[in-house]
This record gives sequence, structure tokens and C-alpha cells, in this order.
Amino acid sequence: MGYVHKTKAGSYQVDYRDPTGRKKSKTFRTAKAASAFLAETEAAKNRGSYVDPHAGKLRFGEFAERWATSQDLGARAGERTRSLLRTHVLPRWEAWPLMKIEHLAVQEWAKRLGRTLSPATVRKAYGVMSRIMAAAVRSRLLAVNPCEGVRVTGESAGAATAITREVFLNKLLPATPTSHRALVATAGGTGLRWGELAGLPWGSVDLDAATLRVRQVAVETSEEITIKPSPKTRAGVRTIPLPAFVVTELRRLLDDRPSPSPTELVFSTASGTAFRRSNFRRQVWRPTLVRAGLLGRVVERGEHRFIACWPDAEGVEWEVEFHTEREAIAHVAKNAAGGLRFHDLRHSYATWLVLDGLPVNVVQRIMGHQKATTTLNLYTHAPTDYDRRVRDTFGPAAEETPSLDQVDSDASNDKITDDPPDQGNESGA
Repeated sequence: MGYVHKTKAGSYQVDYRDPTGRKKSKTFRTAKAASAFLAETEAAKNRGSYVDPHAGKLRFGEFAERWATSQDLGARAGERTRSLLRTHVLPRWEAWPLMKIEHLAVQEWAKRLGRTLSPATVRKAYGVMSRIMAAAVRSRLLAVNPCEGVRVTGESAGAATAITREVFLNKLLPATPTSHRALVATAGGTGLRWGELAGLPWGSVDLDAATLRVRQVAVETSEEITIKPSPKTRAGVRTIPLPAFVVTELRRLLDDRPSPSPTELVFSTASGTAFRRSNFRRQVWRPTLVRAGLLGRVVERGEHRFIACWPDAEGVEWEVEFHTEREAIAHVAKNAAGGLRFHDLRHSYATWLVLDGLPVNVVQRIMGHQKATTTLNLYTHAPTDYDRRVRDTFGPAAEETPSLDQVDSDASNDKITDDPPDQGNESGA
């Protein structure tokens, strides 16, 4: 139990012990303030919410460094977290004492980020900040997390997109270079994540049974690509049935690789290593979208005249003339804003399965989700013709429904009267 005593200087000092038994003291100008502090400190110790009044002076940057080194993150997640810290969080908060960071300051910071960054990036930067401050609360350095209740701009409505099967099969696949068509076909026909595709070995593919098994993934960082022997969760280990068009494309791929070893990657560079996602996006995926008519457009205006047309981030249309179609496509792919993401094929796949009537728990298992809510909330999208589908739900039986005129006519014969109740049922019910 602590106590208050008057010092020679005329102030009042509180001597007490923290929950670990260490002696602590704090000085106040009045006895009333000192007594109030002691009472609150003892109550906080009893509630388990005690916070060292001196601990909050620790700088955010120092604590963030301790937090980052203590986290058990995967290679890719760790690299992403350190990048967000370095780029968006520390430039603002590094020199701030933890106790000086308050709710409104965090809200203003998040709003300022939203002026120049995408909603997704703002949410991720805020998430890192919030986790660090939550750790400070658990470490008894702060009483509350100032990030709680901060409003952050949500994901933009168009962040995730689903295309129809017709667009995928009739536009996207034919526009994909032959050497990479099997990869895109497998992505759209199985819903695999990029890491699952990049790490897929031939030993996990059974073309005769038309199945593939997800059992290892490729993890990519800025330094290297490593093969992890298992997915992140148990739900990620699964067997997926292959549509006929995927089997066809994989057999074509095998024509160039007779008798590959079971450990050899299905989709790899000429040297046998896994594709790097950023290179695939820049060299293959974005140009394919342009050729498929899904990103900007290239218009031929005569011999050796190709006009590259594309919208920028502000929606302004631009045009530049090139001598070859290849140059025009590359320019649109590099400069056009937006466009279908490779990961959107996974969203599309889940949407197709749900719209075809597959039970959600089956789709969940195929997608490798731990929770069905993830499948429904994040990976399925309303079709563009949902109004027709809603009407068709009632089917031909809806045509047999009597007209309103007939209903009104029948109802007129069912008037309520003042006749006494039937004698056989005195309750009148």
C-alpha cells in the first residue's frame, strides 16, 4: 500500500509499488492531488489496468522497432509491414512520445494519407499503426489505444472485380500469349492464389483424374522467391477439380516438357524458377488486358499507324501514335489507370461457383477459406444481370398467379358481416 508525505520543498510525494513490486514515486503540488493519484493507482492495480505514468514517454519509433522485431510474420507479410512502417507510419510518428499520441491526431493523419494514397494503402498503414499502439496498451505503456474509433476510408467499391465466364473464355484467354495461357487458364478455372500457382509442382497435378492438389506455395519477397512446403492454413491444403479447358491447356504445356519430375514447377521461367509476380503483371498480364479490350484500346489508323488510347487516374483520355501495335499495347499497359487484377480471377471463380448453385461450404473448401463468411463477403460478387435472375427465380409458376383484377373480384365476395357466430363454435374463432 502506498502513502503520501510532505517533502522539505513543501510539495507532496506519493510513494508506492507497481504490480511487479518495484518502488515508484511521483510528486504533486497539493495533498489533494497526491491522494487522488494514489487512490487511482491502487484501484488500477486492483483492476489490472495499471499503467506506469513514466512509460508513455518512450518514443514511438523505439517501441515500433521492438514491436517489429518481435512479430512472427511470414517473409512477404513481414516485408510488407516494414515497408508500410518505413514509408507511411514512421515519417509522422517516429519522434512522438507514446503518451502524446491522441485520437484526433491519428484521425487527422489518416485523413491526410487519404488525399494521396489509395483506400487500401491507407487501411493497411492505419492497421500497422493500430497494432503497434495496441501492443503498447498490452505492455502497460498506455491506458487506451488512441487508434480505436478512427474512421478510415474503406476499400473503393471497384477494388475487387468479377468478370463473366464468357469474357474470360472468349476474350481474355484467346488474348493471352500461348506460352502463358495455361497459367491464366488454371487461375480462372481453379481460383488458385498467385503463390499457389507459382509454387505448383507437376507431382500435384493429375490430368487423368482432372484434379490438382494444393500442398505447397511460393513466397515472394523483394530479395527472393522461396517454396514453402505448406499453405498458410490447414484449409489451404485441398484438392480441386479441373475443368476440361484447364486440362487441355496443361496437356499442351506438357507437349514442350516431356516427363517432368514431380518436383518441377508447372509454371516457371526458362531456368526453372518460379515467376516473379511483378514481372508477370508488367510483361504478360497488363498487355493481355489491352489485347482483350479490357484496358484502354489500340486503334489501327493505316499502315504503321497505331493509336494508343487510355484513361489516367483522373479519368482523362490520352492518345499517342506509334509505328507498331506492340509499342502501342505496351504503352497502354504501362500508363492506363485501373484494370482487372490477376487476383480478380479468383473473385470471378468463386462468383461463378456460387451463381451455379454450389453450396457455400463446398465453395469455401475449394477456395481454401477457413470461414464461409470470407467466401461470401469478399469473394463473390453480384452479377450484372441480377435483376433478371431475381425475376427468373419465381419461374413459370409466377405466370399462373391470378391478376389483381381477379383478386379484387374474389375479395369482394368475402365481406365481413355482423352475423352471429356459428353455433357450433361459440368462440367465434
